[in-house]
Amino acid sequence: MKLIPWALALFMWMLILPAYGFHHDDNTSEQPTPLIIVMGEDTYPFEYLDDKGNPAGILVDLWREWSTVSDTKIRFVTRHWQQSLDQLEQHNADVHIGMAITEARAKKFDFAMPFTSLNTYLYVHKSLNSKKQIHDLIPYQIGIVDGSSHEAMLSAIEPRLSFKRFTNREQLLQAAAKDELLVFAGIEGYQRNLALEQDIAANFYSSSRILIKKVQLVPAVVKGNQALVDKINHGFGLISPQTIKHIERHWLGYHKQTSGIIIAMQAGVEPFADLGVDGLPTGMLVDLWRLWSKKTGINIDFATGDMNSTIDDVKRGVADVHIGYPESQEMRSGLTQAWHITSVKSRYFSAKENTKDLQSSAIRVGVFPTAPYITQVQSAFPQAQLRFYHTLGEMVKAAHNDEISGFISSAAMTSHYLLANKLWAEFRQYSDIEFTTDMYALTRIDDSGLADRIQAGFNLISVEEQIQIERKWLINPDDRFFTGSDSKIKLTTQQKQYISSLGAIKMGYLKNWAPMEFQGKNGQFLGVNADIKNLLVKQLNLTIIPVAYDDFGKMVNDLIKGEIHLVASMAQSNERENSLAFSAAYWPSPWAIVTSLTQPPIFNISQVVGKRLAVVDGYHIIDQLRQQYPGIDLVIVADTEQGINAVINGRADMFVDQVATLATTLKSGQYPSLKMSLVAELTEQHSRIGLFPGVKDLVPLIDRVIATIDETEQQNMYQKWVSLDINSDTLRYQRWLQILIVSLLVLSFIALMIYMSNRRLNVEIQKRIKAEENLKFMANHDNVTGLPNRSLLDDRLNQAVMTHQRDKSRFAVLFVDLDGFKAVNDMYGHHIGDRLLHRVGLMLSKSVRESDTVARFGGDEFVLLLQHIDSKENTRQVADNILLALKRITVIDGHQVNISASIGIALFIEDADTPATLLKTADQLMYQAKKIGGHQFKMN
Repeated sequence: MKLIPWALALFMWMLILPAYGFHHDDNTSEQPTPLIIVMGEDTYPFEYLDDKGNPAGILVDLWREWSTVSDTKIRFVTRHWQQSLDQLEQHNADVHIGMAITEARAKKFDFAMPFTSLNTYLYVHKSLNSKKQIHDLIPYQIGIVDGSSHEAMLSAIEPRLSFKRFTNREQLLQAAAKDELLVFAGIEGYQRNLALEQDIAANFYSSSRILIKKVQLVPAVVKGNQALVDKINHGFGLISPQTIKHIERHWLGYHKQTSGIIIAMQAGVEPFADLGVDGLPTGMLVDLWRLWSKKTGINIDFATGDMNSTIDDVKRGVADVHIGYPESQEMRSGLTQAWHITSVKSRYFSAKENTKDLQSSAIRVGVFPTAPYITQVQSAFPQAQLRFYHTLGEMVKAAHNDEISGFISSAAMTSHYLLANKLWAEFRQYSDIEFTTDMYALTRIDDSGLADRIQAGFNLISVEEQIQIERKWLINPDDRFFTGSDSKIKLTTQQKQYISSLGAIKMGYLKNWAPMEFQGKNGQFLGVNADIKNLLVKQLNLTIIPVAYDDFGKMVNDLIKGEIHLVASMAQSNERENSLAFSAAYWPSPWAIVTSLTQPPIFNISQVVGKRLAVVDGYHIIDQLRQQYPGIDLVIVADTEQGINAVINGRADMFVDQVATLATTLKSGQYPSLKMSLVAELTEQHSRIGLFPGVKDLVPLIDRVIATIDETEQQNMYQKWVSLDINSDTLRYQRWLQILIVSLLVLSFIALMIYMSNRRLNVEIQKRIKAEENLKFMANHDNVTGLPNRSLLDDRLNQAVMTHQRDKSRFAVLFVDLDGFKAVNDMYGHHIGDRLLHRVGLMLSKSVRESDTVARFGGDEFVLLLQHIDSKENTRQVADNILLALKRITVIDGHQVNISASIGIALFIEDADTPATLLKTADQLMYQAKKIGGHQFKMN
């Protein structure tokens, strides 16, 4: 009986053992070997290894989705591109993640259906910007990744192309960044490495790339595995189009079926964003986004609405991004701040003559309900009652009707509105009551890919480009954000390495040449050029050692020999160009002549012929005078002080030097017997930085820094170092005169001396007033052309409006934009471009009457104000004459040029009745003329 339990146990064990073994085999069959997918390791954003070494990208995410819907385990294996093809061919992988079909590959692999696509391009160096077709690139080696489909596609288009092969994409892009390639093949998207992206974008513009082909990407398997092909196709057929769209947007920032993004834009907020008379978007933010599109190669379109509807459009997916919306920590829209696009300055405006005790008075203040600075306003004016308005027009009307004491709004937008509606004179702007609002490009929270793409694109826009756009739209320098900001210009890695390789460079300066440059009491470098030096150090991270000189000629000789590397305030001449390099012009430097008070006034250089003219040794004007006016007897002196003393001591009749230097010297009051005269033939001079040829690669970098200096910064430098304070001089001489008068009571014979002194005083005052008038002239006129600048044009336009309103007559505004000017600048350099602009300015001045105004608006743009026109035909005739005259400008300094113009014509009062809208209308008409081919004018 005792054996029975043991027997039963043994029997049960024998029954369980086969079942256990069968179950174990079942588990093994349910865990098949994963599908091995081989992929490239550096084709961002399609297939690559992320910072943690994990597979990532569009194709990786698509295959992971396939794994889920097909219930199939997968494992990724990464290789260089050619190695990934070899891996599949050698049966070391089951599937290739995705490739383009070529004839050679079709012999080795079978392919599934296409599951995504990409565009392939040829990226062309900016030095080859005239090459627009693939066959234009036959002389150049094209960089490609070894094993990529680019070679087969390009050879099919043009068999004569030659190639330079690289193991991987990283090596290819690094070679392009180092200027080792002028052309390379690539795909759409952008780089993970921001520095590499900026390096490439500096020389390879997306707007100039050449499309090779739109490529369908397909999974590949070894020949004969049709079952796997069918399985792949079935799985990808289960993935919804919405999922594919979401994956592509995550990585590219946009859906590839549209290849672009929709930007929600609030209209009616000029100068930031509005619709022009042609119905097209216009404004500062629009220009910034268009430049972003040019940098990235991504198409954009604008959807307009009001403040609230545009935000809703982004939230609902009608638009992809908001053009620029005000936000703060207290007031948020619920969207992602993709990019801080600008900052807007808002100020207090009042229709009253003077609003006192704003902080303590219970005043009523109008604000926008969406303004992010409301908390700051409440803190600044605790007693104020805030009233909310949805439009600027409502606030202006309420202030005009005394419903509110004033309102707070964007200074630039309000100024434009008041000028356009002829209300500017009725309102006062309080510059001391200012609030800054940050404006952000906004995207949906789940659109991180688009946010990244927006950031990458704006990072490619340089500080100089931002400043240029801002200057175009914001006339008041106090309203600008980019100008004067602490942002440094963006340098490529190669440029940074070049600057680092230079080490410390030396900059020569004169010890006693105020206000441009001089040595302080403690031996420090001071003056305008010292400020320019500091700007170069800050923006370029240069190390510059100032070296003081007593003699200008010796300093120039040391520069030519390379003992120093930079000298500021140099004039560019043909002789100097043979031995030195030069930056762009950064400072107006007209010349003046000093004579004794007894000499007759000097109006032109012909009056100097036969006279002894002192000039500092080394000045380029010496050669100019010897060649053009051989009858002048030149007396060479070492510096300004010796030149002044030569006139006083009778060694010379006159002394020539720069206006600013002579004005500062005479202002000291040490030379009451001397006077200064401006000579017309010597006013068109500009200061540049001269460079030793060994550091000539610094020229484009220095020019970029110079481009950031606007008229406000120039004025600040001028006011800092140059002060022609006529009032203080007048008081000094008046005190001296009083002493003489008291002495007259004691000694009667002093009466004659008093008379002479008083006469001298009046002459001195008139001379100083004349000097200041000339300095004001320089402030209101363009440095390059000598024409009125934008500030003086605004005054003339305002006067014209008032005059023609009173006379019930009309006038015309012509907006002239040169066609072909950029090509001249790119081909021959800015110095030829400047001379071309000067030539065009002279031609335009001869094309109109003396009562008319010709102004340089900026860049290659001019504005003509034609007073009291009788008919449209008169205006058309002027425009025709300009177009014909431009044809006759064919040679500049021996260089062939070919330019024309697009002209927009606006009439007062038919087209507009305010200066701002006249300019805007003429500008838009000019744009229409340019858009249909240029070399013509357009008027309503």
